[in-house]
Amino acid sequence: MQRVPAALQKLPKSSLINQLSEIRKESYAQRIQIISPELCDDALIRLESTLKDYVGCDIIDINPGACLWSTKVHERLKPRRHILVEPLPNVYDRFIRPLVDAPGSRYALADLNIPLDKWNLGDYIAKDLLPEQAHVEDLGVDSPDGNTTLLVLANMSRNTRASIIKGNIRKTIDSHYRVFEYVRALEARSGFHSKGPVRMLMWMLDQEKVSILPRTIASRRRLSVCNELSCDVEEIVGGTVGPHVSRREAYIDLQSSLLTAERMKKSGVVVPVNRMDELPRKLRSDGIDAVIQSTRHSNSATRGNRTWHKELDDLRKGFADGSYSQFVGGLPGYEEKKRKNEGKAVSPEYRKMQRLNSIEKSQRKDKAAVDDILINDAQIRALQLAITSDEHMDDKAHKMQELDELVDRYRKLLARQNDTRLNAIHFFADDRVAWSGDSSLLMWDHRTAEPIVAQADEFYEPKTLALLDFRPKVSSLQSLTIVQQRYLDEIVLSLFTRAAVSIVPALDSMAPGAADAIIPNAPSLRDPRRGGRMDLDQLRARVLTPEMLREIAVAWDGWLFKPTLAEMSRYIPQVDYGPLE
Repeated sequence: MQRVPAALQKLPKSSLINQLSEIRKESYAQRIQIISPELCDDALIRLESTLKDYVGCDIIDINPGACLWSTKVHERLKPRRHILVEPLPNVYDRFIRPLVDAPGSRYALADLNIPLDKWNLGDYIAKDLLPEQAHVEDLGVDSPDGNTTLLVLANMSRNTRASIIKGNIRKTIDSHYRVFEYVRALEARSGFHSKGPVRMLMWMLDQEKVSILPRTIASRRRLSVCNELSCDVEEIVGGTVGPHVSRREAYIDLQSSLLTAERMKKSGVVVPVNRMDELPRKLRSDGIDAVIQSTRHSNSATRGNRTWHKELDDLRKGFADGSYSQFVGGLPGYEEKKRKNEGKAVSPEYRKMQRLNSIEKSQRKDKAAVDDILINDAQIRALQLAITSDEHMDDKAHKMQELDELVDRYRKLLARQNDTRLNAIHFFADDRVAWSGDSSLLMWDHRTAEPIVAQADEFYEPKTLALLDFRPKVSSLQSLTIVQQRYLDEIVLSLFTRAAVSIVPALDSMAPGAADAIIPNAPSLRDPRRGGRMDLDQLRARVLTPEMLREIAVAWDGWLFKPTLAEMSRYIPQVDYGPLE
């Protein structure tokens, strides 16, 4: 078995940075490179339990660059063949050549001068790069694990570039495009998946992961929904959650972290404390009770998670203990100056505290109204669930009357709110609907362990990357026909372009009369036991479950007056991605 060249395996980070810096000066190389051996080791330890079946597999390694991650994976899995698909081989030759030329090397460099669709397994077989894959039995969608004889690695950490959509300039992100194509190929049993569903580990810029693996319902859009329908996606490595990132209410994030901690305990997965994000680190160091106490002040929907809350607390404490005074210098002589020119006399700290106090006072006025409406909504959902769960309820008529009264009160409360407050109410209500423990709608809440936190200086250039693990959800790939799957793609694109709109107007916007035709044939939409609502005005597109979306696609396919696929595509913007690297 080939040994990894010591010169590359133990290359100091400083030397690697110097070499990559030289490359940047000599060529136009945009990709971010992994330069931390410790990060690679921690990531592989985190993946260890799920990679056991891949020992001795074939590896397709797209954009390996400096090859540090490639060699670490190679050393762990001891692959049969490891195909390096590097579009800039001359730029990264100093890293690639020692691997390919080593005695007994299992590495091979794909010659991209010969036309090769590097995202299509058939091309690798045809060009004799992976001859053994030609003899792999077609596993089909019934295989529980997919094709474990092949693993795809990819680094798509490129900067965005302009693309054209119907004459409009827009930024297209290569990682997002490739993920979407990966999922579409999975559904069509093409690309890498022609011999069975294939797993992929992809590096991307940390900020790009939000569209694929959202942590709040507001970020759940087309790309993440497409993944939910076909894959289990998990974040293995990522950056810290910044204070300005949109978050859910604190108690939901806390419950999600507690469930993840239980899964980690059962599986034996351990993430080093220095590699944990703030919340799981506090849970381990301070304990549950302390974390609950510290987050109690932000459990209100209107309080949220904002950096200025801590700043206001610190300003109040500083004023109370005399760290600063109301007036500049805090001397008696400033009283007279204050009367003559108050603006200049008041200290900047005190002025900021007053401004933040005013903001908090305004929020406090909103709090009672918003929380009251959210409580009302929760009561409606609970009563709807009780009514639909018990078919033999003795006092069903009384419960229905109670439900009508709650709904009437809810609508009257909503009618008195302005648009800003309505958006907030719907946002928090949908996050609460999406969160339901082990059956949460967001894939983020199903993580088997907390992601490993990486720092910017572990990459070159120093921009934090995320590593996402895409594992095909094999059992879900046989539920639709090819035509229904194509309708589903168009339906998801249309509905999640208007994600905050209720389902009835969202369907009608796709075609006149669509809601009347589709809703009776999609029973889960009105079933609270399956995430639906008896009152469809309160069921917004962004909380539609994969089951609901499949039902809509099947109902659409059976609708006599449906638009054709060509007509749907005509009205739904299509992306011209252009040639990719």
